[in-house]
Amino acid sequence: MASTNPDATSRVELDPVSRAYLETLANLGVASEQVHEALNDAADALTLIRQHIERGGQVSDFANLIHPAALRTSLSTSLDNLERTRHQAQRQLFRILRNEGKSMAEIARAWGISRQLVSRLINEPE
Repeated sequence: MASTNPDATSRVELDPVSRAYLETLANLGVASEQVHEALNDAADALTLIRQHIERGGQVSDFANLIHPAALRTSLSTSLDNLERTRHQAQRQLFRILRNEGKSMAEIARAWGISRQLVSRLINEPE
């Protein structure tokens, strides 16, 4: 009887480019979670501000209530990291697709971007 345990199946040995892409996808997931956390913190701050105003609080109290500099820094940093990681993942994906025989035009059509942009991303230095 064949085993139904997924751990018992043999794993395919991935090439270094595919392994790097999987690592980048994991990093992209972490970066996405960080953006969600920063956005949730900002939403909580907005709720606090709204409640403060509804209770007659002053706008000048905001800095002490929500620490806007830290919120802004957290959101900006997490968005920058997400964009940088997304760019890296896209560049690696396009390189893999090209190595698998897809033309730059085919990649461009699938992603809704220009062939020139695909070429630039594929040829961009690490």
